[in-house]
Amino acid sequence: MKSIYAKYFVGGLLVGLCAFTGCGDDSPTAFPVAPYSVAVSSSSETPQNPPVELSSSSVSALSSESSPLISSSPSSSSDAVLLSSSAAVVPINGPFTFATTPGALAVVPDEDGFYDMGDIYKAAPKTSKIAFVIRHSKREKNNTGTESSLTPIGIQMAQTLGTKLASEEPFYYASTNFLRTRATCENIAKGRGEENVEVATWDGINGGYFLTVPSDSLDALVSSKGGNPKYIAQYAYGAPYSYANVIGGTLARYFYDLFDRGNQFVNEVIVANMPKWKRVSVLVSHDMLVEPLVVFVSNRTINLRVYESPFRWVNYLSGIAVIVDEAGAVTALPVRGDTVGWMVPRDEVDESAQ
Repeated sequence: MKSIYAKYFVGGLLVGLCAFTGCGDDSPTAFPVAPYSVAVSSSSETPQNPPVELSSSSVSALSSESSPLISSSPSSSSDAVLLSSSAAVVPINGPFTFATTPGALAVVPDEDGFYDMGDIYKAAPKTSKIAFVIRHSKREKNNTGTESSLTPIGIQMAQTLGTKLASEEPFYYASTNFLRTRATCENIAKGRGEENVEVATWDGINGGYFLTVPSDSLDALVSSKGGNPKYIAQYAYGAPYSYANVIGGTLARYFYDLFDRGNQFVNEVIVANMPKWKRVSVLVSHDMLVEPLVVFVSNRTINLRVYESPFRWVNYLSGIAVIVDEAGAVTALPVRGDTVGWMVPRDEVDESAQ
C-alpha cells in the first residue's frame, strides 16, 4: 500500500479515537449568508443568518440547459442503493447541478482522484472565481475542542500549501470558530507571503452541515460503536451501517440525503456567496463536512472508506474546489493541499509523544 505521509507520519493511532470528536459544530437550519467583510472574530457564538436564495440568473447559470459542462446522471438520488463492504460497482446517483470534470482546465487528477490545489489555482483563468473548502491542517491530539491548535507539522503543512498558491493577489479567508481552522488560514496566508490577514469566522462551513441533528447527538449514539468517522463514511457511501439492528434506523434520520444536501452546499452556501468574496477564497472547516463533500463531488469514486481496509479517511488540507467561470458555469472538483488526499488515522504520528 502506498505510504501515507512519508515525510510526516510513522506511528500508530487507532481509528475512531477522540481526535475526531468535536470536529463539527451544530448543523444549521438555514443556509448562512457569508460575512461581507473579513473582520476577525474569535466568537464561539453561532450567527443566526437567513437562508440564501439564488437569483434567477444564478439558477439559470447552474442549470444543465445553460451550461454544456454540467454532467448528467441517469438516475436520481432516490435511486441510491446500499453498498456492501465488498461492492465492486459504485452507483451513479446525482444529478449534479454543476460540472464534476475539469473541462477546459488543464489539470488532471492523481491516481486517487484528487486534483492538486496549486494546479487548480494556476490553471483557472483570471476571469474565474475559486473557492477552496478544505479540512484544517494537522492538529494536536489533546481533544480540547475549539481550543485544539495545530502541531508543528500542521503549521509546516499549511505554509507549504501556501507556497503552492503564492501570487500577488490577496485571498479571502474564512474558518469556523476553532483555533485550528483559523490557524490553518493564517499559515496558508503566511506561506503565500500575506501578512496579518483577516480571517472571517463563519458558521456556514460548520462540521455538522450534513447532519439533521447536533453533532453531539451523533457522538453520543456511536461513541461506543466505533466512533464518528466510520458512520459518516458509511453514510457518505450509502453503505449499511455497522450495528444496523441497534442504531441503523436512528442513524438514517440523522443525515440529510447526500446528493440533495451536497448540491445545496455548492450552490446556496458557496456559489451564492462568492460575489462577496475576493476572486479566490480559502474556507477551512472539519472532516465531518469535508469527508461527505469529497465523496459527493467525486460521485463516490474516491476511496475514503475508513470503515474497511485500507481504512482511508479524508486527509488534512483536502476538500473541494468550486470554480465559477465568467459565463457563470460552475465546476466542483475534489482537491488536496498535501501530497495525498487521504490518510490512515492509525498511521498518524502523535507529535505530543515525541
